[in-house]
Amino acid sequence: MDKALGEWTLIYVRNRDLTFRKLVKHEEHLTKGYIDFHFKDKIQTYIIIDRIDNSLFDTIKEHDTNVAVCLNIEDNFKFLIKNWKKFSEIKNLSFIFVNLKLNERWVINPHTHSMVADPLSIETGLKTMFDTANGNVAEMKGSKKKLSMFEESSTSNDEGEEE
Repeated sequence: MDKALGEWTLIYVRNRDLTFRKLVKHEEHLTKGYIDFHFKDKIQTYIIIDRIDNSLFDTIKEHDTNVAVCLNIEDNFKFLIKNWKKFSEIKNLSFIFVNLKLNERWVINPHTHSMVADPLSIETGLKTMFDTANGNVAEMKGSKKKLSMFEESSTSNDEGEEE
């Protein structure tokens, strides 16, 4: 288990629990590469894996609710895309891709994401989240004039005209 990634995970989970205060304790299984977080209503296993590989599938089978915490690197992103179908069939699996240098992360649950996202745009959307966590923010292209939410379009003929 990557020590820095493990420490980041401990801080992340504790901070997320500040509002609900459901975290009871945690158990570190350093040799096995995961941390069990015991909440009042569930146990969640955070698998700390700097580079995702096929061994992740075996580790997932051993636990009910899994969160894979990995580095936000190109190899891990490619592995996610290559195995998207397999991952999307696992209901209780989420990923947290972490950029330790920028303290940025993105979270995805492949099962849920597959149900709501357009299959043709999944890779593009995931790539955008991957790039953003690496500090590469893409600017939206569009018209230079920003419309106000209350501004009427000049092409609207609905109001004030009789037919």
